[in-house]
Amino acid sequence: MKNPKRAASIFAIGVSLVLGTLSCTSENEKTPTPDPEASPIKAPAQIVSLKQAKMMYDAYEDRRVSLIERYENQQHPEEKFDVARFGSYDYQTIKNYLSYIEQEAKKANVEISTLRFYFSNYPDLDSFEDGRKIKHPRQNSFFLIPTTKNEKNEDYAFYIYEDNDGNNTPMYLSDNLSPRNSTTNKLNKRPGHQKSKASFVPNFTKALIFQNNKSLILNEADMTPPPYRD
Repeated sequence: MKNPKRAASIFAIGVSLVLGTLSCTSENEKTPTPDPEASPIKAPAQIVSLKQAKMMYDAYEDRRVSLIERYENQQHPEEKFDVARFGSYDYQTIKNYLSYIEQEAKKANVEISTLRFYFSNYPDLDSFEDGRKIKHPRQNSFFLIPTTKNEKNEDYAFYIYEDNDGNNTPMYLSDNLSPRNSTTNKLNKRPGHQKSKASFVPNFTKALIFQNNKSLILNEADMTPPPYRD
């Protein structure tokens, strides 16, 4: 007859080994080990040198800033106008924005091809028509909007029309951000996509089209006049 104490000891050791293995497996699943063989990310071809960036910054100073200041100071001689030189978003906002437009493009079944930056200028008003306050009246600004390709491989900015049934339809915008004619406002779909119930929005007025859309445009960066610091 086997020794009961010896059998119990062997059983306890076996249980400990199994639990240890499970614990290691669970821990590995939570924290994947970095792959030492992974290739480093290469710098995009569009990266420019600091020297080139400084030349471009100075060229804007020489060729644009004085013209803008002269014009704005003529409009409001009672106050000195400082031309905005940059705008910024916190990093998390940019990450959230990219995730959001990818999510909405997926709902509408289109592929984002580029991210377009538009130069813009805030009007000399306190607020927009919808009551949204204008934080930087008269200042230069920029906004971002995704584009997608049509059947001719041309890039178009787009917004998304959502009908009462929750169907999402992507809609072309012309380069000046006017809604294109509804009868030609059809975006190509990803391979295997089945047409939705309505491939384009009916003949609403432009104002109504603007009101019934899901915008993908990012604006309201923190615009900054020249920082007076080294």
